[in-house]
Formats: sequence, C-alpha cells, structure tokens
Amino acid sequence: MYLINNTDTLLPIEINGHTFKPNTEGLWSLNEIHQALSLVEAKRPSEWRNAVSTELRTSGNLRSLDGSGTLATESGAIAYAMWVSTDFYLMVVRAFVTMRNDSILNARMALLATAEADIQLAKAVPKADLIDSRLTGNGIPWGQACKLAGVTKPQLAKQYLVHTAHFVSQEHPTEYRKILKPASRAFTGGFFKSCSLSYGNEDGYRVTAKGLAWLQGKAQEINTAIAERSRKQAVARRKK
Repeated sequence: MYLINNTDTLLPIEINGHTFKPNTEGLWSLNEIHQALSLVEAKRPSEWRNAVSTELRTSGNLRSLDGSGTLATESGAIAYAMWVSTDFYLMVVRAFVTMRNDSILNARMALLATAEADIQLAKAVPKADLIDSRLTGNGIPWGQACKLAGVTKPQLAKQYLVHTAHFVSQEHPTEYRKILKPASRAFTGGFFKSCSLSYGNEDGYRVTAKGLAWLQGKAQEINTAIAERSRKQAVARRKK
C-alpha cells in the first residue's frame, strides 16, 4: 500500500529548531534530517536495514535514489525516527502532528475567507445590478458617480472641471446661486443626462455609464489637482 501524502496539504515540519520541506512528490530527505540534526553515524539512513525498512521499500514509502540519498513518505520518516531512538521518534511525531494541525487550520481559514467573500459579494451584487440599471436608464447622481469613480471631493471636482472647461457655471433659475454643470457637448456626447431641478435634484443632471467611465479616467487628475489647490491655499494662509 502506497502511503504518500497529498502534496497540496503538506507543509514544512520543524524538528529541534530545524525546518524540513518535502519535495514535489511529498517525500522527505532522511539524509537531510540525519545531517542537520547531527544524528549518530550508526543511524544513517543507508544503515537502516530491517524488516520494517524492507516493507516500506516494497510499499513505496522508502526510496534510495542516486544523488538524493534516502527519501521517505511521512510514514517512512516516522518509522525511521522510531529506529533511531524513542526520543527522536516522539520529536518527529510531534512535528508531523503540528504540521497536520497547521494544514487543517489553513484550510479552515481559507474556507472562512471564501465564505466571507461570498457574503460580501452577495451584498454587493444587488447594488451593482441596481447601479447598472440606473446607468443604462436615467443615470446616477453626481455624488454617487464620484464615489464609484474614486473622486474624493465631488463639489471641488466640479470647480476643477469648470476650470478645465469640461463644466460650466450658470445662474440657478430661481435661487441666487451658481450651478456647476457639464458643458453642453457632454450632454450631446452621451456622458450626462439632464433631469429636473425639482424634488431635491439640485444638480440638474445625471451621469451615464459613458460618463462614469470618463470620470474614472479623470479621477487621479482631479484628486491631484484638488490636493495641490488645498496645499497652495494652506501655504497662503500661513503667510498672512
């Protein structure tokens, strides 16, 4: 019976402060263990010749390869340790138990992380579907578009876009204030859609899917410009 472990779950083992890793086949080098731990010469892997080692070789749990020395599965490594001494056997068993517990813990953490990701995705998908439907319909408000695009200060972003002539400043039709809105070419180009100024829709426009893509491409430029403007204003205040 071949008792090699699944290499997907194998982790390094630590014995007496030394770390050992299996090869790609999940086999451990008994020569490496013997040398690193300074075991007695009489207990070299090549000297291990008894009924147990013979059975392990027959079952494929112990191999002697030119240039690689003696390789063993977990079962073979534990049997070798038992042949070396009782104390060494207990050390090796504890090392494999620790490795196994670490493997189980890693698997559980991965499952928890996957479950958490699924929960977050389940929460996000309905919102994403809703946003997509609005983008392809009447569009979404400026503030929401800025949040999705990564623009940190929506109102200051409008001022910057007026400065770059992408937006214009107009008088509000009924109130004594300015309205900062996209230039007319942005509406004809399909980046924005007009909407009523009533019922709290103070922007008077919505951002389309095309407009959101454009805003995402401008986000870094806008954020950098706003930050630089804030820095200059702070310097000016300190000089007063």
